[in-house]
Amino acid sequence: MASLEGKRVYITGASSGVGVAAAEAFAKHGCDVAVSARSVEGLERAAASVRRYGRRALVLPLDVTDQPALDAAVATIEEEWGGLDILVPNAATTIFGPFKDIPKDQFDRVVEISFIGVVNTIRAGLPALERTGGAVVATGSLMSKLPLPTWSSYSASKWAGRGFLHALRIELQSAGSDVTISMVHPGSVDTPIYSATPSALEFGPRKPPEGYHPSVVAEALVGMAKNPRAEITVGAEAKALELLWTNSQQAGDLVMRGIYHYFMSGRRPGGNAAALWEAAGKGFASGDLFGRPSLTLGLRLATLPLRLLR
Repeated sequence: MASLEGKRVYITGASSGVGVAAAEAFAKHGCDVAVSARSVEGLERAAASVRRYGRRALVLPLDVTDQPALDAAVATIEEEWGGLDILVPNAATTIFGPFKDIPKDQFDRVVEISFIGVVNTIRAGLPALERTGGAVVATGSLMSKLPLPTWSSYSASKWAGRGFLHALRIELQSAGSDVTISMVHPGSVDTPIYSATPSALEFGPRKPPEGYHPSVVAEALVGMAKNPRAEITVGAEAKALELLWTNSQQAGDLVMRGIYHYFMSGRRPGGNAAALWEAAGKGFASGDLFGRPSLTLGLRLATLPLRLLR
C-alpha cells in the first residue's frame, strides 16, 4: 500500500491527541477519514481538519465499549464510501494513582475502553478489511513493553492489546489473509492526557516537561499504513528505556521507581473520575507541553524492511 491516495480510513479516539493528529495526517496523504469518539465537539474539529485538505470526512460519535455502535459505524462507512481500507484503533483512557487507591469500577472502565475497545473495534472492522485487503494500524504504547507505575490500568491494557494484536496477526497470516496488523508504540507524547486524566487521588500527575508532538506519532501511523510491519517504537528515548528494561531488570526497576515519584509529585487538583464515562475531547492534539519532532523517524520508516513480519 505504497500510496494512500483515495484510501478510506476509520480512526477511533479521534476527538483529542494522537487521534486528531492522525485524522489530519491521513487527509494530507489523500485519504478520506471517518472519526469516532464520544465527544461530538472534538470530532467536528477533527473532521474540519480533514476537509481542509479536500477530503471527505464522516463524524460517527460512539463509545468503543458499544459493539453494536461500532458495527453500525463500519456499515455506514461501507455504505457511504463503498469500503474500508485502513482501521486505526486509537481510543484509550486513563486513571491516575497507585493501584491500591483506584476503585474497581474505575480500573475496569480503563481496561474496558483501552483494551476491550480495541478488540471491539477490530471485531467490527475486520470483515470490511477482508473485503479490501486492508490494514489495521493500532496506536500502541511504550507501556505495552514496560510498566508505568501510577497508571497500572492503562499499562495493563496496552500490554493486553499488544498480545492480542500479535496473536491476531499470526492467525491472519496462517489463514492466508491479505489484512495486515501493525502497531506504533510511542513514548511520552504532548497530548492533553496529563491535564485531563481523571485521578483517584486529591492531586493529579506531574506533567512531563516535554514529549513528541502528536503529529510525529500520526506520521508513524501513516508510514505503517503505507508499508506495514509488525510494530515500531517511536523515539530514541523510548527505545532506550525499552532496551534498559529488557536487558537490566535492576536498572529498569530503579528508573521506574524514579518515574513513580515524579508523577506522584504533581500538585494540580485531582478527582473527576466521572470523566471516564463522559465525552471529554475538545479536538486539540497538543497538551501544551514542549512538543518536539523526531529526527530519525522518517529515516527509520524509509529504511526498515518493508512488510516485515506481516
